[in-house]
Amino acid sequence: MLSLTACDTADEAIPETICGTPVSPDLSGPLLRPHGKIAEGNRVDRQKARTAPCVVTVDDKRALNFRFAFHDGPPGDLMAYSRESTVIGLTEPARVDLGFEDSVLGNEGATATARCKTVTGDHFTLTVQVERANKLKQDLRPAVEAFMRAYMAETLKTLGCG
Repeated sequence: MLSLTACDTADEAIPETICGTPVSPDLSGPLLRPHGKIAEGNRVDRQKARTAPCVVTVDDKRALNFRFAFHDGPPGDLMAYSRESTVIGLTEPARVDLGFEDSVLGNEGATATARCKTVTGDHFTLTVQVERANKLKQDLRPAVEAFMRAYMAETLKTLGCG
């Protein structure tokens, strides 16, 4: 008789705070699948308000890339940046109303900007890229949109401008 035993490799709990912003694991969970050991590399300093990245990995592989950008004045045309920029670069970008000054959603991420008075300017732009998303499919777009809507609003609160 052959007997197989499986080890329990329970996923690590999804954090309730990502890159210094509280967010429901129900919103971030779909973007972090398949789950595993979650780690974060965060260079964002909200007090100094300098543009910086934050990277979330799952099992040592990039899962989410964030870019926190602080600037004086609107950042320009987010749609054009979403199409052409290597910094934002979204597949099939479309302008969406997430409740901020400007927002663009793509298959693998989103970017949004809002007025936010900080020590370095009066606007804040957040870009989120989901590394595990298939750029040719729109299957994660609803999850990215829901995440960005909540995450951007909470980030603005952490900056004292939401």
